[in-house]
Amino acid sequence: MKLSRKMKADALVVGSGLAGIKASKELADQGNSVIMVTKMKVASGSSFYPLKASLGTQVTKDQEDHQLFLDDIEDLGRGMHQPDLAAVYVQEIQESVTEYEDIGVHAKKLEGERKACFANHSRDIYLLSDWDQIRENVQTIFSEYEDLKILEKSVVIKIIKNRNTVVGAILLDENNEFVLVECKAIILASGGFGSIYKHNLNPNDVDGSGHILALEVGARLVNMEFIQFIPGITTPRYKTLFGEQTLMYCDDIVDDHGQSLLDAYLPKELTKQKCLEIRSTHGPFTHTLESKYFDIAMMKEIIATRNEKGFKLLFNNELYANKEEFYTVYLNWLKEKNIHLTDNEVRIAPFAHASNGGVYIDTYGRTGIDGLYAIGELSCNIEGANRLGGNSTGACMVFGKRAASDCVEYIQKKDFYTITESEFISQLEELYTFNEGGETAQDVTPKSEADQAESIHHMIDKIKEMMWYSGNVVRSEQQLIAAIDEINKMNSNVNLRQLFEHQASRKQVVQLRNFIKLSQLLLKAMLERKESRGAHYREDYPHEKSEYNKRLYISEKEGCIAFHFDH
Repeated sequence: MKLSRKMKADALVVGSGLAGIKASKELADQGNSVIMVTKMKVASGSSFYPLKASLGTQVTKDQEDHQLFLDDIEDLGRGMHQPDLAAVYVQEIQESVTEYEDIGVHAKKLEGERKACFANHSRDIYLLSDWDQIRENVQTIFSEYEDLKILEKSVVIKIIKNRNTVVGAILLDENNEFVLVECKAIILASGGFGSIYKHNLNPNDVDGSGHILALEVGARLVNMEFIQFIPGITTPRYKTLFGEQTLMYCDDIVDDHGQSLLDAYLPKELTKQKCLEIRSTHGPFTHTLESKYFDIAMMKEIIATRNEKGFKLLFNNELYANKEEFYTVYLNWLKEKNIHLTDNEVRIAPFAHASNGGVYIDTYGRTGIDGLYAIGELSCNIEGANRLGGNSTGACMVFGKRAASDCVEYIQKKDFYTITESEFISQLEELYTFNEGGETAQDVTPKSEADQAESIHHMIDKIKEMMWYSGNVVRSEQQLIAAIDEINKMNSNVNLRQLFEHQASRKQVVQLRNFIKLSQLLLKAMLERKESRGAHYREDYPHEKSEYNKRLYISEKEGCIAFHFDH
């Protein structure tokens, strides 16, 4: 486990989605040296994983709309949002949306105004599209900066502190060799954790690694139990985002026997047509609206039958007569993928989509650890128990700029800290002392590299399946405890330290380590919140409770994880 090379930069930016790109360019424009680390290539992550033809940004339309916009965020957040972050977003998004072009993104304003997903009021929506062109634009822009270095196919595995101050990080490069970076500040922009679920609408690199890095260096996590689940197409093209607006033209959703899923779940006063009509107004599940029975019915049937192939939608032919831009852009994009909603058999199921919670930050993306910032979906940003449509992309721009601005000032006051090779070794040792396996670890840890790779993949897949069945839209104490016990057992029976010694599979071992820890955190957070609120439904606690009008924080000190509710 030798150090391959050492690098130095004023700032290390982790992640190359919209937030990471914005922050990196802002830092470089101010004359700072920057190293950007990305697990894939530049312009990746959820920002550049086009599930449909475009992503949107919702923009405050005028001064009068400021309070209405804040009201929309507060109403949807169910008391779980952070008001100061929301106020900054509403105030600054009008300017930020004009800055997309600076990072190579063309933002086209939709004609007129419309309500974003979950919004109570109409406002301006800007669409971002043409992902391949954006990637080219970003690479061209970045190539103009001599002091902006990019490490692709690389993973940060540990942040190094001196007292309470960030001084560097340990990376695995594309060859799985160790790289030590000395830096004055780190901006984490590594995205959410959707790929910890078996069925998700995220690229594989959105795996929660940044959450573990931040937690282990002393930052707090908050709202981690609030995860967006959204219908995704399973047939005819798996892992395609379903356009909820088309449910306006859907007559029913049925099982393999042609029986309506909704009949057994809808209360008497709610008609099938009304449920579908409400459900057509929002993409992700929410417990707040009566349309909740649509998603609950799907997930309860899946849990009961263990059948994951999804449920058939019965559309009427009037769908393709609607020529509104919001419909035609989506339907034409489906045609390019050989999907026709009335001609094909179309099946859907709940997919994990976005994490509403994340690293706790202030209005400049600061985490409470000197020199450490968190932005984008990794941070617990302006969302609460639900995520308002059209805010995610905009928040990358607003807080990417604010974090970089504060970081520039911070860097000017700091000197580099020299990390010795012995410190590097001790930091690496510390990374895996938490798990050297239980008594049976040697028996289940494979010896050959081929067996080892298969074993790691098997354990990762097992975690993903448990998370999808137990930590989805529908949850219960029984399911959550059973999953926690199973993952604890896995943790005690595998020697991660021994697996990590094999260079070829180091990145996979890091992901396994993170998945074990993250799944334990997520399931425990879900268990702690004994109510249904926002993005999830607890069968054993089906109502929202006033005593849970507070946020759940997660912290770690000396290897011990603590959960506590606070306003």
